[in-house]
Amino acid sequence: MKRKFLPIALALVSSASLFGQSQRMVFVEEFTQASCGPCASANPAFTKLLMDNASKVNFLKYQTSWPGTDPMNKQNPTDVKTRVTYTGADKVGVPYAVQDGAVVKGGGYDGAPAGLTKAKIDAEYAIASPFSMKLDYWFNKANDSIFIKCKITCTQAATMTTPKLQVAMMEKLITFASAPGSNGEKAFEHVMRKMYPDANGSSLATNWTVGQTITLDFKGAIPSYIYKKTEIAAIAWIQDDANKNVKQSIYAPVPTSIPTSVDEEATATLNLNAYPNPSNGAVNINFEAVSSANYSVKIINAIGQVVYEEALSNFKGIYTKQIDIQKYGKGVYMLNIGNGEVQQVQKLVVY
Repeated sequence: MKRKFLPIALALVSSASLFGQSQRMVFVEEFTQASCGPCASANPAFTKLLMDNASKVNFLKYQTSWPGTDPMNKQNPTDVKTRVTYTGADKVGVPYAVQDGAVVKGGGYDGAPAGLTKAKIDAEYAIASPFSMKLDYWFNKANDSIFIKCKITCTQAATMTTPKLQVAMMEKLITFASAPGSNGEKAFEHVMRKMYPDANGSSLATNWTVGQTITLDFKGAIPSYIYKKTEIAAIAWIQDDANKNVKQSIYAPVPTSIPTSVDEEATATLNLNAYPNPSNGAVNINFEAVSSANYSVKIINAIGQVVYEEALSNFKGIYTKQIDIQKYGKGVYMLNIGNGEVQQVQKLVVY
């Protein structure tokens, strides 16, 4: 069955130009906390600036584990900690802000949200991006699982060193009847709630040619700690780990496609499954290719090295294989299954 789509005007919110150089959507990340006094002072003006420039900037906020109590951090501390370390927020403190991966300069100290201005957003927005992105997400009929699809198209030849696609579920607004921390804040905007497959992201090709496209699929249970499912949104960005530079970002504020049957939910991805996971030995991998294509099976370690690779020529049907992953050592790996147009990623843990 075909999916039903919302009106074109809404779909345009989650897509970018496919012709020539693409319009950049600036990406801002803030690290804040419900028991941080300076955060409570900085956030009203900072959030207003971002909201006032919503046509040029996408943003995501991470609730950190310090300096005091924050229930939103306790619900998913792992993804937050990974991004905290990645951006260097742990070396400065909160509140802390970065724009397209670069530390915001000025505002009292480097990383201060007050250092971000409309002029700085405009200057970054004026830099063309070599990519366009389309981001869709939807829920299953039971409303307990989320499916996310991100299509990347190269509109200008590009070379990166360690490119990753980062995908996150957010809650657009979380409000509390009484402040959950000690700084008095009761409302929290664009809060990161879950990253897919995790905060290490999904590896992308290093060299891109004009017209090259790839689609990555993610799925997972909606976390039980979500306060309001109606506030869920998706956000994605392309970032080069070598220099932290963000090439493009996209925000999907509402579900953009709705499956009309259980069968469509199943075929929306490759139905990738890996078990047991975590594992201390062999991992069983299976997926179903509903159309004939050349597929690749890759296992990538935490530093981006491909430790296992298999090519499947003109493959259609059910793939099943047992791989002894323990021999690659303990740690976190990414299992990538794709055919050049569609790719699905799953995290593997070896202990």
